[in-house]
Amino acid sequence: MVCLAQAVQAQNFSNSPYSRYGLGDLNENHGTIRTNGMAGVGVSAGNNFQANTANPALLYFNTTTVFDIGIAGQVRNTKNASLSRTDGNANLSYLTLGVPLSKRWSSAISLRPYSTVNYDITETAPLGSNPNATVYRYYTGEGGINEVNFAHGVRIAEGLSVGASVSYLFGTITKDAASLIQDTSLVNISREMVVYSERTRYTDLLFKAGASYRKKISGKWSLGAGAVYSLNSDVSTKRNSAYERRNLSDAVLEQNILADSAKGASTIPASIRAGLSIDNGNNFTLAAEYYTQKWSDFRSFDGVRELGDSYTMALGAEYTPDPNSVSNYLKRVTYRGGVRYGDSPYTVNGEQLKDMALTVGMTFPIGQASMYDYYQLNTAFSAGRRGTTANGLIQENYFDFSIGFTINSRWFLKRRLE
Repeated sequence: MVCLAQAVQAQNFSNSPYSRYGLGDLNENHGTIRTNGMAGVGVSAGNNFQANTANPALLYFNTTTVFDIGIAGQVRNTKNASLSRTDGNANLSYLTLGVPLSKRWSSAISLRPYSTVNYDITETAPLGSNPNATVYRYYTGEGGINEVNFAHGVRIAEGLSVGASVSYLFGTITKDAASLIQDTSLVNISREMVVYSERTRYTDLLFKAGASYRKKISGKWSLGAGAVYSLNSDVSTKRNSAYERRNLSDAVLEQNILADSAKGASTIPASIRAGLSIDNGNNFTLAAEYYTQKWSDFRSFDGVRELGDSYTMALGAEYTPDPNSVSNYLKRVTYRGGVRYGDSPYTVNGEQLKDMALTVGMTFPIGQASMYDYYQLNTAFSAGRRGTTANGLIQENYFDFSIGFTINSRWFLKRRLE
């Protein structure tokens, strides 16, 4: 996991102009590919064969050692009223290792991105004092923040469990802002860009607490409830900034002009995620969830408020026709679907951007399951839209896909020969 941390840190999804704000594009799915296929729901619906990282209180469902790895990709079309651009990318999404410590206590450690930054914006405008001159402005950013999460879940009574986790946040975000003036009345002069470059490093801890309750309500049906609360955190921040001179080939002509280094903090506000689920304990689960975070309390390194309060409502379900089927493989496949809608934290030109998506997913059993090992191939797909082309804004139409493997294995068994 430590060796693959760099791969997660290098992760950049498709070009998104809105990742310029705040800490970038936030990873709101704290679960696995299973929860991806169910529109992100997962705090109330535990699963015996998937890592229950969305809510640490649900970890007690993992009665065997589980290793989960996921790869995520995205194709994004970004457009305004007159222009359009399509980008795509894929990279490591998460790594999780869960280990049951006793019949009532399980723990897990996972590595995943907390946020990603990747944008490339060009603006052109005439120079007001000179009709022959045009100003070109370029804004680029890359990097993000990663999260190493260590969680524990304990069952304290029949149907009731609690959990807690601590996350170490770390990562670097690099942003450049360049300007270039081109004057058609001038010839035989070298054209250079003035670039302001800043590199911001984030490191600190983030704490979460969760609870879950499940009760049988009728026959084989059970009702589940769960919630996760994340405390606010003042993340230690160090910024190095400087001006540079570059030519049009982006080669540096002069650097470290007015270089500066400063330390401070960026405030990540508290959040709460709560949900309800109903299941038959065998092959069907239906869950609903609400998530909100007060991003209006966010403070950047400079103390700037540039975000709004966000919320997400989601509904998801999963169904396995016959988990014990021997003659029909497709009946042992788990099928998922979901829908989500809400406000993103980005407020531009006085308008808060909506984010909505439809999701589907499937889990394919691999080989024959035994009392010692069980293998699964997981997939999830979502199609969504964020923003609008009205009011001078940018609309993003995206298609996300995820694929990964889950390995369940019983550890610490004493073998006997008879």
